[in-house]
Amino acid sequence: MSQSRAGLRTVAIVPAAGLGERMGQDKALLDLGGKSAIARIVATCCAAGIGKVLIVRRNDAAPLPELSGDGVEVTLVKASGKGEMADSLRMAFLELPRDAEAVMVFPVDHALVEADTLLALRATLLRDDCDIALPLYRQQPGHPVAMTRAVFAEIDRGGVTMRDVVRRDAERVRAVTTSNPWVRCDLDRPEDLRSARAALTGQPWSTVAQMFRHRSHRSYRPDPIPDPQIERLVDAARHASTSSFIQAYAVVAVRDAELKNDCARLCGGQRHIVEAPVFLAICADLSKLAEACTQHGTELQSQSFELFLQATVDAALLGQNLALAAEAEGFGVCMIGAARNHPLELAQKLGLPAHCYVVFGMTVGVPADDPVPRGRMPLSGVLHWNRYDASDVADVLRKADDGMRAWARRTNAEQGGYNGRPVGEDKGWAERMAKAWGEGSSYAAAREVLIDELRQLGFGIE
Repeated sequence: MSQSRAGLRTVAIVPAAGLGERMGQDKALLDLGGKSAIARIVATCCAAGIGKVLIVRRNDAAPLPELSGDGVEVTLVKASGKGEMADSLRMAFLELPRDAEAVMVFPVDHALVEADTLLALRATLLRDDCDIALPLYRQQPGHPVAMTRAVFAEIDRGGVTMRDVVRRDAERVRAVTTSNPWVRCDLDRPEDLRSARAALTGQPWSTVAQMFRHRSHRSYRPDPIPDPQIERLVDAARHASTSSFIQAYAVVAVRDAELKNDCARLCGGQRHIVEAPVFLAICADLSKLAEACTQHGTELQSQSFELFLQATVDAALLGQNLALAAEAEGFGVCMIGAARNHPLELAQKLGLPAHCYVVFGMTVGVPADDPVPRGRMPLSGVLHWNRYDASDVADVLRKADDGMRAWARRTNAEQGGYNGRPVGEDKGWAERMAKAWGEGSSYAAAREVLIDELRQLGFGIE
Protein backbone atom coordinates (compact mmCIF):
# COMPACT_ATOMS: atom_id res chain seq x y z
CA MET A 1 0.00 0.00 0.00
CA SER A 2 1.42 3.39 -0.94
CA GLN A 3 1.83 6.08 1.71
CA SER A 4 -0.86 8.21 0.06
CA ARG A 5 -3.45 5.47 0.60
CA ALA A 6 -2.77 5.06 4.33
CA GLY A 7 -5.47 7.53 5.45
CA LEU A 8 -7.63 8.86 2.65
CA ARG A 9 -9.53 11.72 4.27
CA THR A 10 -13.06 11.15 2.98
CA VAL A 11 -15.99 13.49 2.37
CA ALA A 12 -19.49 12.11 1.92
CA ILE A 13 -21.49 13.84 -0.80
CA VAL A 14 -25.26 13.48 -0.52
CA PRO A 15 -27.18 14.48 -3.66
CA ALA A 16 -30.58 15.58 -2.32
CA ALA A 17 -31.70 18.16 -4.88
CA GLY A 18 -34.30 16.12 -6.73
CA LEU A 19 -37.97 17.03 -6.79
CA GLY A 20 -39.14 13.62 -5.60
CA GLU A 21 -41.98 13.70 -8.14
CA ARG A 22 -42.58 9.95 -8.18
CA MET A 23 -42.35 9.78 -4.38
CA GLY A 24 -44.69 12.74 -4.03
CA GLN A 25 -42.53 14.40 -1.38
CA ASP A 26 -39.02 15.56 -0.61
CA LYS A 27 -36.93 12.40 -0.19
CA ALA A 28 -34.50 14.01 2.25
CA LEU A 29 -37.39 14.63 4.65
CA LEU A 30 -38.93 11.15 4.47
CA ASP A 31 -39.74 9.71 7.88
CA LEU A 32 -37.81 6.47 8.31
CA GLY A 33 -38.41 5.00 11.73
CA GLY A 34 -38.84 8.37 13.41
CA LYS A 35 -35.78 9.88 11.76
CA SER A 36 -35.58 11.77 8.48
CA ALA A 37 -33.74 10.16 5.59
CA ILE A 38 -31.08 12.87 5.61
CA ALA A 39 -30.56 12.57 9.37
CA ARG A 40 -30.20 8.81 8.98
CA ILE A 41 -27.51 9.26 6.31
CA VAL A 42 -25.58 11.78 8.41
CA ALA A 43 -25.68 9.40 11.40
CA THR A 44 -24.49 6.51 9.22
CA CYS A 45 -21.57 8.55 7.90
CA CYS A 46 -20.63 9.57 11.43
CA ALA A 47 -20.75 5.92 12.57
CA ALA A 48 -18.41 5.02 9.69
CA GLY A 49 -15.91 7.68 10.73
CA ILE A 50 -16.74 10.12 7.92
CA GLY A 51 -16.86 13.45 9.70
CA LYS A 52 -17.44 15.69 6.69
CA VAL A 53 -20.83 15.48 4.93
CA LEU A 54 -21.69 17.77 2.03
CA ILE A 55 -25.41 17.86 1.19
CA VAL A 56 -26.55 19.30 -2.14
CA ARG A 57 -30.02 20.89 -2.12
CA ARG A 58 -32.14 23.00 -4.44
CA ASN A 59 -32.26 26.65 -3.42
CA ASP A 60 -36.06 26.49 -3.18
CA ALA A 61 -36.16 23.27 -1.13
CA ALA A 62 -37.66 23.07 2.34
CA PRO A 63 -35.22 23.57 5.22
CA LEU A 64 -33.53 20.46 6.55
CA PRO A 65 -34.00 19.42 10.16
CA GLU A 66 -31.23 20.15 12.62
CA LEU A 67 -28.46 17.66 11.92
CA SER A 68 -25.87 16.48 14.42
CA GLY A 69 -22.19 16.84 13.65
CA ASP A 70 -19.94 19.83 13.09
CA GLY A 71 -18.88 18.62 9.66
CA VAL A 72 -22.27 18.86 7.97
CA GLU A 73 -22.59 21.51 5.26
CA VAL A 74 -25.33 22.29 2.76
CA THR A 75 -24.61 23.69 -0.66
CA LEU A 76 -27.40 24.93 -2.90
CA VAL A 77 -27.96 24.49 -6.61
CA LYS A 78 -30.28 26.60 -8.71
CA ALA A 79 -33.83 25.25 -8.91
CA SER A 80 -34.07 24.25 -12.54
CA GLY A 81 -35.11 21.05 -14.29
CA LYS A 82 -35.54 17.89 -12.26
CA GLY A 83 -32.34 18.16 -10.25
CA GLU A 84 -30.07 15.67 -12.04
CA MET A 85 -27.48 13.93 -9.86
CA ALA A 86 -24.61 14.89 -12.17
CA ASP A 87 -25.40 18.59 -11.68
CA SER A 88 -25.38 18.12 -7.92
CA LEU A 89 -22.08 16.27 -8.05
CA ARG A 90 -20.47 18.99 -10.16
CA MET A 91 -21.55 21.57 -7.62
CA ALA A 92 -20.23 19.38 -4.80
CA PHE A 93 -16.87 19.06 -6.57
CA LEU A 94 -16.48 22.84 -6.49
CA GLU A 95 -17.15 22.83 -2.74
CA LEU A 96 -14.79 19.99 -1.83
CA PRO A 97 -12.30 20.87 0.93
CA ARG A 98 -8.71 20.97 -0.26
CA ASP A 99 -7.65 18.18 2.06
CA ALA A 100 -10.32 15.74 0.79
CA GLU A 101 -8.59 12.74 -0.79
CA ALA A 102 -11.66 10.61 -1.41
CA VAL A 103 -15.41 11.01 -1.74
CA MET A 104 -18.33 8.78 -0.84
CA VAL A 105 -21.26 9.53 -3.17
CA PHE A 106 -24.25 8.64 -0.99
CA PRO A 107 -27.58 9.47 -2.71
CA VAL A 108 -30.47 10.23 -0.37
CA ASP A 109 -32.41 7.45 -2.16
CA HIS A 110 -30.27 4.87 -0.33
CA ALA A 111 -30.79 6.11 3.23
CA LEU A 112 -31.12 2.60 4.69
CA VAL A 113 -27.55 1.58 3.81
CA GLU A 114 -25.65 0.87 7.03
CA ALA A 115 -22.23 1.96 8.27
CA ASP A 116 -20.64 -1.45 7.68
CA THR A 117 -21.08 -0.98 3.93
CA LEU A 118 -19.33 2.41 4.06
CA LEU A 119 -16.47 0.96 6.10
CA ALA A 120 -16.02 -1.89 3.62
CA LEU A 121 -15.95 0.52 0.69
CA ARG A 122 -13.35 2.74 2.34
CA ALA A 123 -11.21 -0.25 3.23
CA THR A 124 -11.31 -1.44 -0.39
CA LEU A 125 -10.41 2.02 -1.67
CA LEU A 126 -7.19 1.85 0.37
CA ARG A 127 -5.86 -0.79 -2.02
CA ASP A 128 -3.35 0.44 -4.59
CA ASP A 129 -5.27 -1.26 -7.41
CA CYS A 130 -8.58 0.44 -6.57
CA ASP A 131 -9.74 3.94 -7.48
CA ILE A 132 -13.48 3.23 -7.31
CA ALA A 133 -15.22 0.93 -4.81
CA LEU A 134 -18.88 0.08 -5.21
CA PRO A 135 -21.23 -2.31 -3.36
CA LEU A 136 -22.54 -5.44 -5.05
CA TYR A 137 -25.84 -7.03 -3.99
CA ARG A 138 -26.65 -10.32 -5.74
CA GLN A 139 -24.16 -9.46 -8.48
CA GLN A 140 -25.78 -6.07 -9.13
CA PRO A 141 -23.94 -2.80 -8.37
CA GLY A 142 -25.46 -0.11 -6.21
CA HIS A 143 -24.74 2.92 -3.99
CA PRO A 144 -22.95 4.49 -2.19
CA VAL A 145 -19.84 4.64 -4.37
CA ALA A 146 -16.40 5.55 -3.00
CA MET A 147 -13.68 6.98 -5.21
CA THR A 148 -10.50 8.94 -5.07
CA ARG A 149 -10.60 12.69 -5.55
CA ALA A 150 -8.73 12.41 -8.85
CA VAL A 151 -11.37 10.11 -10.28
CA PHE A 152 -14.24 12.20 -8.91
CA ALA A 153 -12.76 15.23 -10.69
CA GLU A 154 -13.84 13.63 -13.99
CA ILE A 155 -17.42 14.61 -13.14
CA ASP A 156 -16.47 18.23 -13.74
CA ARG A 157 -16.26 17.65 -17.48
CA GLY A 158 -19.33 18.69 -19.40
CA GLY A 159 -21.94 15.98 -19.89
CA VAL A 160 -20.12 13.36 -17.80
CA THR A 161 -22.36 11.38 -15.43
CA MET A 162 -21.56 9.21 -12.45
CA ARG A 163 -22.21 6.14 -14.59
CA ASP A 164 -19.71 7.39 -17.16
CA VAL A 165 -17.04 7.77 -14.48
CA VAL A 166 -17.60 4.25 -13.12
CA ARG A 167 -17.69 2.61 -16.54
CA ARG A 168 -14.73 4.43 -18.08
CA ASP A 169 -12.11 1.94 -16.91
CA ALA A 170 -13.09 -1.39 -15.35
CA GLU A 171 -9.52 -1.99 -14.20
CA ARG A 172 -9.77 0.69 -11.54
CA VAL A 173 -13.10 -0.51 -10.10
CA ARG A 174 -13.43 -3.02 -7.27
CA ALA A 175 -16.72 -4.47 -6.04
CA VAL A 176 -17.61 -5.10 -2.40
CA THR A 177 -20.18 -7.84 -1.87
CA THR A 178 -22.88 -6.94 0.65
CA SER A 179 -26.02 -8.57 2.05
CA ASN A 180 -27.76 -5.20 2.35
CA PRO A 181 -30.43 -4.96 -0.39
CA TRP A 182 -30.78 -1.20 0.13
CA VAL A 183 -27.64 -0.53 -1.87
CA ARG A 184 -29.82 -1.49 -4.85
CA CYS A 185 -33.26 -0.34 -3.73
CA ASP A 186 -34.03 3.30 -4.43
CA LEU A 187 -36.47 5.26 -2.32
CA ASP A 188 -38.19 6.37 -5.48
CA ARG A 189 -41.90 5.63 -5.15
CA PRO A 190 -44.44 5.38 -2.29
CA GLU A 191 -44.24 1.58 -2.37
CA ASP A 192 -40.47 1.85 -1.78
CA LEU A 193 -41.12 3.96 1.29
CA ARG A 194 -43.60 1.41 2.61
CA SER A 195 -41.01 -1.33 2.13
CA ALA A 196 -38.35 0.72 3.90
CA ARG A 197 -40.56 1.37 6.90
CA ALA A 198 -41.49 -2.30 7.06
CA ALA A 199 -37.80 -3.26 6.95
CA LEU A 200 -37.03 -0.96 9.88
CA THR A 201 -39.56 -2.72 12.09
CA GLY A 202 -39.07 -6.22 10.72
CA GLN A 203 -37.56 -9.28 12.33
CA PRO A 204 -34.15 -10.59 11.19
CA TRP A 205 -35.61 -13.63 9.44
CA SER A 206 -36.14 -14.49 5.83
CA THR A 207 -39.75 -15.05 4.76
CA VAL A 208 -39.29 -18.82 4.77
CA ALA A 209 -37.61 -18.78 8.18
CA GLN A 210 -40.48 -16.66 9.50
CA MET A 211 -42.97 -19.26 8.29
CA PHE A 212 -41.19 -22.00 10.23
CA ARG A 213 -41.31 -19.84 13.38
CA HIS A 214 -45.11 -19.47 13.38
CA ARG A 215 -46.99 -20.20 16.59
CA SER A 216 -50.44 -19.14 17.78
CA HIS A 217 -50.21 -16.64 20.65
CA ARG A 218 -53.03 -16.42 23.16
CA SER A 219 -51.66 -13.84 25.58
CA TYR A 220 -50.66 -10.27 24.77
CA ARG A 221 -49.04 -7.26 26.34
CA PRO A 222 -51.09 -4.04 26.38
CA ASP A 223 -48.72 -2.26 23.98
CA PRO A 224 -50.84 -0.47 21.36
CA ILE A 225 -50.24 -0.92 17.64
CA PRO A 226 -50.14 2.47 15.84
CA ASP A 227 -52.77 3.01 13.18
CA PRO A 228 -50.15 3.60 10.43
CA GLN A 229 -48.60 0.22 11.22
CA ILE A 230 -51.94 -1.58 10.95
CA GLU A 231 -52.54 0.25 7.67
CA ARG A 232 -49.16 -0.88 6.36
CA LEU A 233 -49.75 -4.50 7.34
CA VAL A 234 -53.17 -4.62 5.67
CA ASP A 235 -51.80 -2.74 2.68
CA ALA A 236 -49.14 -5.43 2.27
CA ALA A 237 -51.61 -8.27 2.87
CA ARG A 238 -54.03 -7.11 0.18
CA HIS A 239 -51.38 -7.82 -2.44
CA ALA A 240 -52.11 -11.53 -2.05
CA SER A 241 -53.26 -13.45 -5.08
CA THR A 242 -56.95 -12.93 -5.83
CA SER A 243 -59.25 -15.09 -7.95
CA SER A 244 -60.17 -13.36 -11.23
CA PHE A 245 -59.00 -10.09 -9.62
CA ILE A 246 -62.30 -9.72 -7.74
CA GLN A 247 -60.45 -8.82 -4.50
CA ALA A 248 -63.43 -10.07 -2.52
CA TYR A 249 -62.16 -9.28 0.96
CA ALA A 250 -62.35 -6.70 3.71
CA VAL A 251 -60.74 -6.25 7.13
CA VAL A 252 -62.46 -4.69 10.14
CA ALA A 253 -59.93 -3.63 12.78
CA VAL A 254 -61.64 -3.62 16.19
CA ARG A 255 -60.02 -1.53 18.92
CA ASP A 256 -63.08 -0.47 20.91
CA ALA A 257 -63.04 -2.38 24.22
CA GLU A 258 -66.80 -2.93 24.39
CA LEU A 259 -66.94 -4.15 20.82
CA LYS A 260 -63.99 -6.48 21.42
CA ASN A 261 -65.89 -7.91 24.38
CA ASP A 262 -68.86 -8.56 22.10
CA CYS A 263 -66.59 -10.21 19.53
CA ALA A 264 -65.04 -12.39 22.22
CA ARG A 265 -68.48 -13.47 23.45
CA LEU A 266 -69.53 -14.41 19.92
CA CYS A 267 -66.26 -16.30 19.38
CA GLY A 268 -66.54 -18.73 22.27
CA GLY A 269 -65.46 -16.34 25.04
CA GLN A 270 -61.76 -16.43 24.12
CA ARG A 271 -59.92 -14.19 26.58
CA HIS A 272 -57.13 -13.19 24.23
CA ILE A 273 -59.59 -11.41 21.94
CA VAL A 274 -60.24 -8.95 24.77
CA GLU A 275 -56.58 -8.82 25.78
CA ALA A 276 -55.09 -8.13 22.34
CA PRO A 277 -54.80 -4.47 21.34
CA VAL A 278 -56.64 -5.19 18.10
CA PHE A 279 -58.98 -7.86 16.80
CA LEU A 280 -59.09 -8.15 13.02
CA ALA A 281 -62.19 -9.54 11.36
CA ILE A 282 -61.14 -11.05 8.02
CA CYS A 283 -64.17 -10.91 5.75
CA ALA A 284 -65.24 -12.45 2.47
CA ASP A 285 -66.81 -9.40 0.86
CA LEU A 286 -68.90 -9.49 -2.30
CA SER A 287 -70.66 -6.18 -1.56
CA LYS A 288 -68.37 -4.19 -3.83
CA LEU A 289 -68.88 -6.74 -6.62
CA ALA A 290 -72.65 -6.47 -6.10
CA GLU A 291 -72.46 -2.69 -6.45
CA ALA A 292 -70.35 -3.02 -9.59
CA CYS A 293 -73.03 -5.29 -11.07
CA THR A 294 -75.79 -2.82 -10.15
CA GLN A 295 -73.92 0.08 -11.73
CA HIS A 296 -73.71 -1.85 -14.97
CA GLY A 297 -77.30 -3.05 -15.12
CA THR A 298 -76.92 -6.63 -13.96
CA GLU A 299 -77.39 -8.63 -10.76
CA LEU A 300 -74.76 -10.38 -8.67
CA GLN A 301 -75.01 -14.16 -8.91
CA SER A 302 -74.90 -14.52 -5.13
CA GLN A 303 -76.34 -18.03 -5.31
CA SER A 304 -73.18 -19.28 -7.00
CA PHE A 305 -71.25 -21.64 -4.75
CA GLU A 306 -68.18 -20.99 -6.92
CA LEU A 307 -68.40 -17.26 -6.20
CA PHE A 308 -68.79 -17.98 -2.49
CA LEU A 309 -65.65 -20.13 -2.62
CA GLN A 310 -63.73 -17.45 -4.51
CA ALA A 311 -64.59 -14.83 -1.90
CA THR A 312 -63.73 -17.17 0.99
CA VAL A 313 -60.42 -18.20 -0.57
CA ASP A 314 -59.59 -14.55 -1.30
CA ALA A 315 -60.18 -13.68 2.36
CA ALA A 316 -58.10 -16.64 3.54
CA LEU A 317 -55.17 -15.66 1.31
CA LEU A 318 -55.28 -12.08 2.56
CA GLY A 319 -55.53 -13.32 6.16
CA GLN A 320 -52.49 -15.56 5.86
CA ASN A 321 -50.55 -12.73 4.24
CA LEU A 322 -51.61 -10.45 7.09
CA ALA A 323 -50.51 -12.94 9.73
CA LEU A 324 -47.10 -13.34 8.11
CA ALA A 325 -46.69 -9.56 7.77
CA ALA A 326 -47.58 -9.05 11.43
CA GLU A 327 -45.17 -11.76 12.57
CA ALA A 328 -42.43 -10.26 10.42
CA GLU A 329 -42.78 -7.05 12.42
CA GLY A 330 -42.49 -8.78 15.78
CA PHE A 331 -46.16 -9.35 16.63
CA GLY A 332 -47.89 -12.52 17.65
CA VAL A 333 -51.18 -13.62 16.08
CA CYS A 334 -53.91 -16.16 16.58
CA MET A 335 -56.53 -17.13 14.00
CA ILE A 336 -60.07 -17.24 15.42
CA GLY A 337 -62.20 -19.77 13.53
CA ALA A 338 -64.94 -19.37 16.16
CA ALA A 339 -65.90 -16.17 14.35
CA ARG A 340 -68.13 -18.50 12.31
CA ASN A 341 -70.08 -19.62 15.39
CA HIS A 342 -72.53 -16.71 15.15
CA PRO A 343 -71.89 -15.15 11.72
CA LEU A 344 -75.14 -13.19 11.58
CA GLU A 345 -74.83 -11.49 14.97
CA LEU A 346 -71.12 -10.82 14.45
CA ALA A 347 -71.87 -9.23 11.07
CA GLN A 348 -74.49 -7.02 12.72
CA LYS A 349 -72.10 -5.96 15.48
CA LEU A 350 -69.47 -5.01 12.89
CA GLY A 351 -71.95 -3.28 10.58
CA LEU A 352 -71.15 -5.53 7.64
CA PRO A 353 -73.09 -4.91 4.41
CA ALA A 354 -75.03 -7.60 2.57
CA HIS A 355 -72.88 -10.21 0.81
CA CYS A 356 -70.17 -9.99 3.48
CA TYR A 357 -69.28 -12.35 6.36
CA VAL A 358 -66.37 -12.92 8.74
CA VAL A 359 -64.41 -15.95 7.56
CA PHE A 360 -62.18 -15.86 10.64
CA GLY A 361 -60.84 -13.40 13.16
CA MET A 362 -57.27 -12.67 14.13
CA THR A 363 -55.80 -11.30 17.33
CA VAL A 364 -52.62 -9.26 16.87
CA GLY A 365 -50.29 -7.82 19.48
CA VAL A 366 -46.96 -8.06 21.24
CA PRO A 367 -47.04 -11.60 22.66
CA ALA A 368 -46.86 -12.16 26.39
CA ASP A 369 -46.57 -15.93 26.04
CA ASP A 370 -43.98 -18.26 24.54
CA PRO A 371 -45.90 -21.37 23.47
CA VAL A 372 -44.15 -24.60 22.59
CA PRO A 373 -44.23 -25.08 18.81
CA ARG A 374 -46.62 -27.86 17.80
CA GLY A 375 -44.83 -28.87 14.64
CA ARG A 376 -46.93 -30.16 11.77
CA MET A 377 -48.12 -33.27 9.96
CA PRO A 378 -45.17 -35.21 8.49
CA LEU A 379 -44.23 -33.82 5.09
CA SER A 380 -44.86 -37.22 3.50
CA GLY A 381 -48.54 -36.81 4.37
CA VAL A 382 -48.71 -33.45 2.61
CA LEU A 383 -46.35 -33.54 -0.35
CA HIS A 384 -47.04 -36.03 -3.15
CA TRP A 385 -45.18 -36.40 -6.44
CA ASN A 386 -47.23 -36.59 -9.64
CA ARG A 387 -50.02 -38.64 -8.04
CA TYR A 388 -51.51 -38.79 -4.55
CA ASP A 389 -49.82 -41.60 -2.62
CA ALA A 390 -51.92 -42.98 0.27
CA SER A 391 -49.84 -46.12 0.74
CA ASP A 392 -48.11 -44.85 3.88
CA VAL A 393 -51.07 -43.10 5.56
CA ALA A 394 -50.80 -45.34 8.62
CA ASP A 395 -47.16 -44.33 9.06
CA VAL A 396 -48.07 -40.67 8.57
CA LEU A 397 -50.73 -40.88 11.30
CA ARG A 398 -48.36 -42.70 13.62
CA LYS A 399 -45.77 -39.95 13.25
CA ALA A 400 -48.44 -37.29 13.70
CA ASP A 401 -49.50 -39.03 16.93
CA ASP A 402 -45.89 -39.15 18.13
CA GLY A 403 -45.46 -35.46 17.38
CA MET A 404 -48.63 -34.52 19.30
CA ARG A 405 -47.60 -36.56 22.35
CA ALA A 406 -44.11 -35.07 22.32
CA TRP A 407 -45.65 -31.57 22.21
CA ALA A 408 -47.95 -32.42 25.14
CA ARG A 409 -45.08 -33.70 27.28
CA ARG A 410 -42.95 -30.66 26.58
CA THR A 411 -45.84 -28.24 27.16
CA ASN A 412 -46.67 -29.82 30.51
CA ALA A 413 -43.04 -29.91 31.59
CA GLU A 414 -42.07 -26.39 30.49
CA GLN A 415 -45.33 -24.47 30.91
CA GLY A 416 -47.51 -26.48 33.23
CA GLY A 417 -50.02 -27.22 30.50
CA TYR A 418 -51.89 -25.39 27.77
CA ASN A 419 -54.26 -22.49 28.47
CA GLY A 420 -53.88 -23.15 32.18
CA ARG A 421 -54.74 -26.87 32.03
CA PRO A 422 -52.56 -29.99 31.80
CA VAL A 423 -52.51 -31.64 28.39
CA GLY A 424 -53.25 -35.33 28.05
CA GLU A 425 -49.97 -36.90 27.07
CA ASP A 426 -51.44 -40.21 25.88
CA LYS A 427 -53.71 -38.85 23.15
CA GLY A 428 -52.27 -38.58 19.70
CA TRP A 429 -53.32 -36.40 16.78
CA ALA A 430 -55.67 -38.98 15.25
CA GLU A 431 -57.63 -39.55 18.46
CA ARG A 432 -58.01 -35.82 19.05
CA MET A 433 -59.22 -35.21 15.51
CA ALA A 434 -61.66 -38.12 15.66
CA LYS A 435 -63.20 -36.69 18.81
CA ALA A 436 -63.31 -33.17 17.39
CA TRP A 437 -64.85 -34.08 14.03
CA GLY A 438 -66.40 -37.51 14.42
CA GLU A 439 -69.92 -38.24 15.67
CA GLY A 440 -71.05 -35.81 18.36
CA SER A 441 -68.58 -33.16 17.18
CA SER A 442 -68.96 -29.95 19.18
CA TYR A 443 -67.33 -28.03 16.33
CA ALA A 444 -69.90 -29.26 13.86
CA ALA A 445 -72.73 -28.54 16.29
CA ALA A 446 -71.53 -24.96 16.75
CA ARG A 447 -71.79 -24.37 13.00
CA GLU A 448 -75.15 -26.06 12.37
CA VAL A 449 -76.79 -22.74 11.51
CA LEU A 450 -73.88 -21.49 9.42
CA ILE A 451 -75.43 -22.04 5.98
CA ASP A 452 -78.79 -20.55 7.02
CA GLU A 453 -77.12 -17.47 8.48
CA LEU A 454 -74.86 -17.06 5.45
CA ARG A 455 -77.98 -17.04 3.28
CA GLN A 456 -79.40 -14.27 5.46
CA LEU A 457 -76.16 -12.36 4.89
CA GLY A 458 -76.66 -12.48 1.13
CA PHE A 459 -74.88 -15.65 0.10
CA GLY A 460 -77.43 -17.82 -1.75
CA ILE A 461 -75.26 -20.95 -1.76
CA GLU A 462 -77.37 -23.32 -3.84
